[in-house]
Amino acid sequence: MTSARARLSALFLGLVACSAPRTDVNGTWSGQVADPAGDAVELVLNLHATGRALTGTATAAPDDSAFAIEKGTIDGGRLAFEINRGTPDGDSVNFLVTATIAGDAMKGSIVVRREGVTLPFTLTRNGSRSAAAAPRKGGGGRNVTHAPSDAEPPSPRGSDPVPQDARKAVLAAFADHEIVGLGILSYANQDFDNFILALIREPGFPATVNDIVVECGNSLYQPTLDRYIAGEDVPLSDARLAWRNTTQPMCGLSGFYEQLFPLVRQINLGLPAAKRLRVLAGDPPVDWTRVRSTDDLRPYRDRDSNIASVVEQDVLARHRKALMIFGVRHLMHGGGGAVGRYERKLETGNGSHLTYVIMAHNGFGNHSALTRHNDELERRLASWPVPSLVSLPGTWLADLDFAYFLPGEGGSGRPISSRVDGYLYLGPRALLLNEPISNAAALDTAYMRELARRSAIDGHPATPAAILLGALDSTVFFNEHAADTMEARH
Repeated sequence: MTSARARLSALFLGLVACSAPRTDVNGTWSGQVADPAGDAVELVLNLHATGRALTGTATAAPDDSAFAIEKGTIDGGRLAFEINRGTPDGDSVNFLVTATIAGDAMKGSIVVRREGVTLPFTLTRNGSRSAAAAPRKGGGGRNVTHAPSDAEPPSPRGSDPVPQDARKAVLAAFADHEIVGLGILSYANQDFDNFILALIREPGFPATVNDIVVECGNSLYQPTLDRYIAGEDVPLSDARLAWRNTTQPMCGLSGFYEQLFPLVRQINLGLPAAKRLRVLAGDPPVDWTRVRSTDDLRPYRDRDSNIASVVEQDVLARHRKALMIFGVRHLMHGGGGAVGRYERKLETGNGSHLTYVIMAHNGFGNHSALTRHNDELERRLASWPVPSLVSLPGTWLADLDFAYFLPGEGGSGRPISSRVDGYLYLGPRALLLNEPISNAAALDTAYMRELARRSAIDGHPATPAAILLGALDSTVFFNEHAADTMEARH
């Protein structure tokens, strides 16, 4: 990995190592980039050059979040920079951008390293050459002007959130929404797991909810999973294939999923057939016995498309109510995740969403430089019961910059409440617990060998060795361990 990164850095330096006179790049550039399917996506670059150093932001629809450019350089009419952004599954994707400028026209390409694809783009400089982005309209019709990510100290405006009993509030949300999504930024948070297990055990849960849609479930095994969850005579070893054989290595090593599926089955054994819960697998139907190369995995890369399809066909089309358990980026309104996709397709435009999206508190800053403000901000939450749920719109939480919630996504110009409806408080950052890995999986030598084979094909950092060594090194506290292992987590 290190040598590959070094070669890519050398390539970038070579691309810009000419000595031609520097071209004026300052300003806002807008146009379109072709996505992997060939569709046009809006792209905006806000750029500023000081000598050969290039800084600024990049924004692409439909996500509409601004990402800081890194390692930016310009020499002559050529520029180059990188963008690093998180994914819904807690991984990180690196984009390598190169372009040439002629006057107010820019042509270039974006190399998506993880996918191995190159996306061409064409941009035109806007009339103003200022690199500062204008504030956008946010909720309530006011101009949302978030503090820059290095502001000291943060001083968000807005009312104090009103905490409610979290389990009751989640169930109450189904009165006005078809779906409630519970999301977290990075997995392996034991407190988040425990909340879900307690919620499902609530006596009112089966009377309110029909389906549980999970990220850690391979939809290829849906028939087997249905039979197991319904209480039929299906061995646990057969049912395990649904969460062990997903595209995400940490699913099969998760202690939480080893508990979740048997728990739902056990609840169903005490319910009449008409009231039994169904668990829907959201991950693409990859058959790992047929995967021998990265090309074999390409049809299964667009996980959000599969998730959206499952929800549309098995929940919304059948007028059922569902709890979604996913990484929060899959759930956000208006983005490129699963919820954003089916809501754009199906919503009527009356202002209400099909999904009530809840983001779990992981602390503020999430291992970025902004983490230094966490204690100051968490003092505002000290009196809240654990667990509790608050509504975000109009509160000081919504006035915080995106980067306090989503690493690398500062300066969006919109409040977090435009993407998320509720905020689940599980206690202060320093006391959140780390989820142990599944002993059943770790001791299954055949499965661990298979995971190693898959990691070698996919180039995924979550190799079995890395995960197990990380588990040995970890403390019981989630945020002491997560900073070092976030890329190796689901």
